[in-house]
Amino acid sequence: MSVNIFTYGSLMFVPVWQQVVKGQYQAIPCVLADHQRLAVLNEDYPAAIHQPAHNIQGVLYLGVNADDIARLDRFEGEYYDRISIQVTAAQGCVYPADVYRLNAQFQAILAPVDWDVEQFKQQGLQRFLQQYKGFLSI
Repeated sequence: MSVNIFTYGSLMFVPVWQQVVKGQYQAIPCVLADHQRLAVLNEDYPAAIHQPAHNIQGVLYLGVNADDIARLDRFEGEYYDRISIQVTAAQGCVYPADVYRLNAQFQAILAPVDWDVEQFKQQGLQRFLQQYKGFLSI
């Protein structure tokens, strides 16, 4: 069984995605409605929470296989729940997808600011890849 996976943080970036999963997947830009992407305190990665009237731009990977879903579950860890949602592509197509959303019991790890994609790309990506190098080779 395969699942579409919506990513909104480090996994949107090909170098991270390719170190976590083994398969090759088509990726398309999509939007997750009624959610907000916030920075995590003292980390380079974000978390998503349900928040009406907010949208998250991200990347949808199509048809991710079960082995790679298991890798993603390990990568995301206990802070996140994988939930089924719908996302919308630029041309208006709606896709079913799973997303890793912050478990409500861990909300204290959130910073009160939106996660900055450009800052991650310029400053955090290489640091993130180095920090998780051993884990990302699972």
